[in-house]
Amino acid sequence: MDYSLLYWLIVIPMIFVSFILRYLILSFGALGLTFLMSRNRKIQSSREFTKPQILRELRHSFIGVIPIAFIVSVVYILGIYELNKLYFDISEFGWVWFFGQMFLLMFITDLWFYAVHRLIHTKFLYKIIHKRHHLSTDPSPFAANSIHPFESILDFIFILLASFIFPLHPIALFIVVNISALWSTIGHLGYEIFPRAFTGSIFGKYLNFATVHNQHHKLFLYNFGYYTTIWDRIFGTLHTETDDLIKEKSSANY
Repeated sequence: MDYSLLYWLIVIPMIFVSFILRYLILSFGALGLTFLMSRNRKIQSSREFTKPQILRELRHSFIGVIPIAFIVSVVYILGIYELNKLYFDISEFGWVWFFGQMFLLMFITDLWFYAVHRLIHTKFLYKIIHKRHHLSTDPSPFAANSIHPFESILDFIFILLASFIFPLHPIALFIVVNISALWSTIGHLGYEIFPRAFTGSIFGKYLNFATVHNQHHKLFLYNFGYYTTIWDRIFGTLHTETDDLIKEKSSANY
């Protein structure tokens, strides 16, 4: 294929537009879901999403997704010119690694996010970077990407680093990035969507549900995880009321 200037002038904007569209689809879809749910599943039941809040989250999110799209674009461009370990033929490393790299990326995401999240809650970085995200003390689905651009870089730079360390297939990367976006949207839903049969299971006990992350927005100093609560449990940053609140909200009628 001829990777001419015209090719990049088409592909790169498409990547950026796809990130914006994905954000809007997930956010509006999640908001629609909240209209169908019982008030008993609203995590902060005394609060309502307000129009100024949603408009602020939208505005900040449009800015927040730009660095993420840029990092993914850089990984792809470097891969095209064989400057990192991006590969395009699944048979080169087989299907086991194709799926294995996705689980590895999700594991790294979970640990990396926890570490970065603790870092940006230090006094100086919180004030200049992370405070923007915490303007939403009861986040709506639109808050998932409502972050400072530099926070976006800190959160996702590991993808660029990983592309130099182990083989990455662009489709696997695409799937993981979208799973990450979906989980972040669920985490900022403001409602607990999962049933008690799942949240109370051995597997569910260690997942970072909307209830867990909503408590982080309310209490600030607890519940820093992304996909799981494993690191919060290990390092003692899981709020003591979290498990009981999950039980209460996930047991409520839909």
